[in-house]
Amino acid sequence: MIPSFLLNAALRLAPSLPEPAIDLLARTTARLEYAFSSKRRRAVESNLAWIAGSGRLPGAPPPLRRTVRAIFESYHRFLLEYLSQRALGAHALDTKFRFEGMELLYEALSLGRGAVVAAPHVGNWELAGIATARLGHRVHVVTGVQFHPAFTGAARALKDRERILVSTPEEGFRPLLRTLREGGIVVLLADGDVFVRSLETEFFGRRVALPAGPALLARRARSPLLFAHAERRPAVTAGAGNGAHRPLERHVVSFDGVELPDPALPLKEDLLRLTRRVAEYQERAIAAHLTTWCIFRPLFPASDAA
Repeated sequence: MIPSFLLNAALRLAPSLPEPAIDLLARTTARLEYAFSSKRRRAVESNLAWIAGSGRLPGAPPPLRRTVRAIFESYHRFLLEYLSQRALGAHALDTKFRFEGMELLYEALSLGRGAVVAAPHVGNWELAGIATARLGHRVHVVTGVQFHPAFTGAARALKDRERILVSTPEEGFRPLLRTLREGGIVVLLADGDVFVRSLETEFFGRRVALPAGPALLARRARSPLLFAHAERRPAVTAGAGNGAHRPLERHVVSFDGVELPDPALPLKEDLLRLTRRVAEYQERAIAAHLTTWCIFRPLFPASDAA
């Protein structure tokens, strides 16, 4: 866990940093955490080892050590980008973000029951939420402790600044159902550990407990369940002509598919069906963007291969 005094220092400093400086700082701090956080490193290694052997990657498995280092770097870049969000000006939607599959979102919202969005910890999921809120949508998220218990208030204030509604798992579905009734979007990270109920489903060839929240909420509200992910994609080249910097990147917010709850099915059958669809879309997004998948806990049990 990152010390709270470093998080608060980064919160003050990050908005003033240019992108190349954020990139350099992220690479430096990621190397330090990789070297000293053996528990988190082993968790990432174990997850990647299983995925590499699952046969679900689009090509040959990348080198393990290089991929682990890339994930730590992606997480530190995510964190600095998140803490520098106050620097995102009025033109950020045009210069920093790209949206794909928006027709799926608008079609879902046209039904009048809001939309539940399930997404993985890929790319910069926090900035994806900010970008969606800046389009004028009412966005509601569920979070636990973010980064450090002493930093939770500051993290919530950043979301409040963007008019993003925040609930905790302890508050239950009531505030989320209210947002859906008002036509809003509830975003749930479906590969994390912030959940009350879970359902087992196949994930990269193994039985894994995934949060039941997306399926259960969509079923209860009769709202469409959308599958989305965030990714980084090269935009323009900084320092063109001298090769001084890597290509600058744009954040892509992609809506990949949608599933409707089926009230004609028994509740358990429908929840299992919807959760299986969540797992399928998450698996595709993670396999395509493995070096930016930031989960630092062992996700796959030692047995129970599917």
